[in-house]
Amino acid sequence: PGCNNEGAFSSADEEGEVNVSTAAATALKCIIRSKGFAWLADSNLAAMYWSHAGSSFEIQCLGRWWTTLPREQWPEEAKADILSDFDDSNHDENDQSMPTVGDRRQEVVVIGPKLNNPDIQQCVCETLDQCLLTDSEWDSYKEKCSEEAALRSRFASKLPTKMLSY
Repeated sequence: PGCNNEGAFSSADEEGEVNVSTAAATALKCIIRSKGFAWLADSNLAAMYWSHAGSSFEIQCLGRWWTTLPREQWPEEAKADILSDFDDSNHDENDQSMPTVGDRRQEVVVIGPKLNNPDIQQCVCETLDQCLLTDSEWDSYKEKCSEEAALRSRFASKLPTKMLSY
């Protein structure tokens, strides 16, 4: 049972393309739609919108995380809702000693016909968890988080992104 997904993304080819384990590939093929918010390591500011349907995938910049803006700039009528997304309502972006991140987060909903199977759910979770920063990468991120160029250099993303516009 479960995924036995250790090292699902353990190797890459010469072009840097990631090789996915058979278990991970099988589980991910069960997902027909996914969408939500993503915090990518190449930016401390950019709030990303993740959208996937079938073979189409897009990630777009929605703007900045609320935590990166002075609270005086938040709409008065929305402050309670904004703070409800924070990991700590007392989060202070200028206090580097705080272990909180404000409203930055990974919040992706996945939809698929076989996702009610606990083994497939576990495998999808384990596979996505392997995309998160390691402890040493997180330490490096925290050191560079006030320097966007340093983050883009250290955690270069291969995902094509664009700014969401209406």
